[in-house]
Amino acid sequence: MIEKFSYSSLETFKKCPIQFKIHYLDKVVKPDAGIEAFMGQRVHEALEFLYDDVTHGKIPLLDTVLEKYRELWVHAWHDRIAIFRWKEFGPENYFALGEDCLARYYRLHKPFSEPVTGIEVDLIFTLDNSDDYVMRGILDRVDHNGNGMWEIHDYKSGKRALTQGQADTDSQLALYQIGLQQNEKNVESVTLVWHFLQHGMEVRSTRTENQLNSLISKTKKTIDQIRDQIASGGGFAPKESFLCNWCYYWEECPAKGGTNPYILRNKKP
Repeated sequence: MIEKFSYSSLETFKKCPIQFKIHYLDKVVKPDAGIEAFMGQRVHEALEFLYDDVTHGKIPLLDTVLEKYRELWVHAWHDRIAIFRWKEFGPENYFALGEDCLARYYRLHKPFSEPVTGIEVDLIFTLDNSDDYVMRGILDRVDHNGNGMWEIHDYKSGKRALTQGQADTDSQLALYQIGLQQNEKNVESVTLVWHFLQHGMEVRSTRTENQLNSLISKTKKTIDQIRDQIASGGGFAPKESFLCNWCYYWEECPAKGGTNPYILRNKKP
């Protein structure tokens, strides 16, 4: 049984129930990863390195941040990385794209004067002040000006940027706001901030109490649905779509079989 749910686990259930079962119930763990997610994780780690220095009173040079990114990339690279667009966009292109994201962010935000209070903040919270609906979220960055005004920041390295309307209805950071309000005192306001690194832009949004309550209700219903299926022994059916190209449970999936053909087996770049 799952003790703590996350935004990612609930979204996986909605997109493909069998993938949810394999990963979160059967707990099948694989090294496989898509190149986009691999690049994004290295960019996140490089930004964590940057702000760790900043919170200790240092501003690293851009070259230092990029060198750290290269070090993280080489250290983490392995031969089970899938590249869907291999013919037109190989590993070196994704590596350079990550460098561009970091350089653009660095130039836009230097001297990094934001009132950062947390990096990669791990939050445990509940949806109804009981142990029945426990959630976990990891926040890329949290800022607080000391007067009750908070900001939750999320870095996105993909090519898709949210419109203002999409940001205003997005669930992920809104769930994190619920967790922040439970875990912190003196919360007068919370602003949700997405950084779309490929575009050098950010989108900001806020939530009303009614919107948060509605989100809590919808999230609890999804959790109840999952628990009902587990309790009844009901099947978690596969939901085939274009997203299957980025799934690495083909061997375990009744709708597939064999290895995802986009898994790249090669030597370190």
